Amino acid sequence: MLRNLDGYLAEDVTHHQAATLPLYVDLDGTLVHTDVAQELLVAALARPGNWRPILAAWHRHGVSGIKHAVWNRDGFHPALLPYDDTVLDYLRSARAQGRRIVLATAADRQAAEAIAVHLGLFDAVLASEPGHNLKGAAKLAAIRGDSAGPFEYLGDGAADIPIWRAAQKAGFVRPDAAARAEMQAAGPRLSLTTDPAPPVWRGLWAAMRPHQWAKNVLVFLPLFFAHLYTEPGALLLAGLAFAAMSLMASGVYLINDLLDIPADRRHVRKRLRPFAAGLLRPAQGVGAALALLVAALALGFGAVGLPFGLVLLLYLGLTTAYSFALKRFSTIDVIVLSLLYTVRILAGAAAGGIILSPWLLSFSLFFFVSLAYMKRFIELDAVTEDAKLPHRNYWGAELASIQIFGIANAAVSLLTLAQYINSPTARETYGGRDILWLAVPLMMFWIYRSWMWAIRGKVGDDPVVFALTDRISQITLIAVLAVFFAARYLEFSGVIR
Repeated sequence: MLRNLDGYLAEDVTHHQAATLPLYVDLDGTLVHTDVAQELLVAALARPGNWRPILAAWHRHGVSGIKHAVWNRDGFHPALLPYDDTVLDYLRSARAQGRRIVLATAADRQAAEAIAVHLGLFDAVLASEPGHNLKGAAKLAAIRGDSAGPFEYLGDGAADIPIWRAAQKAGFVRPDAAARAEMQAAGPRLSLTTDPAPPVWRGLWAAMRPHQWAKNVLVFLPLFFAHLYTEPGALLLAGLAFAAMSLMASGVYLINDLLDIPADRRHVRKRLRPFAAGLLRPAQGVGAALALLVAALALGFGAVGLPFGLVLLLYLGLTTAYSFALKRFSTIDVIVLSLLYTVRILAGAAAGGIILSPWLLSFSLFFFVSLAYMKRFIELDAVTEDAKLPHRNYWGAELASIQIFGIANAAVSLLTLAQYINSPTARETYGGRDILWLAVPLMMFWIYRSWMWAIRGKVGDDPVVFALTDRISQITLIAVLAVFFAARYLEFSGVIR
């Protein structure tokens, strides 16, 4: 048969011939929006003791050995993968026509066969095995060995170019830049085509959760309560601390989301996160996370100072321990979450060289424990009474207890605030100390309103983000800050002694 300059068959394939061609389908980026091997690798590396056998498999068989070593039958759930609906519809149509359909993938055979069994659309599977990575030219050879005649191939990226060029029909699914250039050359040989995948930067930006940076305004609290908000140098350091903490938090969010992919896919809202939805490949997330963490530490140590940099390392250590292990232990996870918020306040103090009041630390601990329990309450409210929260040690039957623990800690935080107002420290710091009593009912209103809204399902997934974005919450918190500001600069001889 003659071929044109682009390598495609020069003769046309009739509609009847196309309807009888065997159909070979790539997995990663084509049938599913993610990379199965990368997901399995991340999950395997997160489990203690897996590094050595994975390195040994890599030494013996290279990349294909790693793919085989990270296979975890119990932890792999084909039903949860982000499949491409357009491809699935195309395969069902081909199945109805009686065509032979083969899953041809560089993923390990065990994973590929599990997916094929789940879907029930494939007649055979061509996949990688230890010592044989089925990608590019190797995959084409396997296809030729399976079917010597004409065939159709669905793929997505540059590695599929030699297979497209040998195919009589070529399908391009979410094609990358190299694939789009090849698609232009395919001409009438095109079969299925879909829009390109969204830009990587868009998925990364969403995964970095910039809206969560609002939490890092906590670094400004020590500056506010030390009444240094008129000093440009202190404001600059606090601003740099905010930036470094935000970069660090985003890097940690990426790591946490990578580890939570299976759990997120079971969640009604979290399944739309970039990694769970397949908008980002795990390798892209790992690279971006490392870049963000290095940038945060460079900014923290280089521009803010050693004390702040050390607190930043403490935050990284706590979040890493939480992501890999501590979030699976009830109560401990809540305490760690509250400490992560308190560490932000400690970071602000370290940046400005401010000595923190033990009253502020005490209030913060109880207040953020209450919000951490509220977060768990929201998550637990979505499961049935006899069900367990995925990857968390909480059961639906414990919902009422979680609510009680959260409200109890809220009450203790209010009591701590009241005791501070009546302390000698407040009397020495605030000329209008009695004005501070207005903060107690304001905080009481906000805390108990937030719990009521959480019970009604109106807080969302994160109480702290709710506090910083809800209009009533914003007004209330601004009013509390205004009370402290007024008490500092207004002389007031009240009747409370």
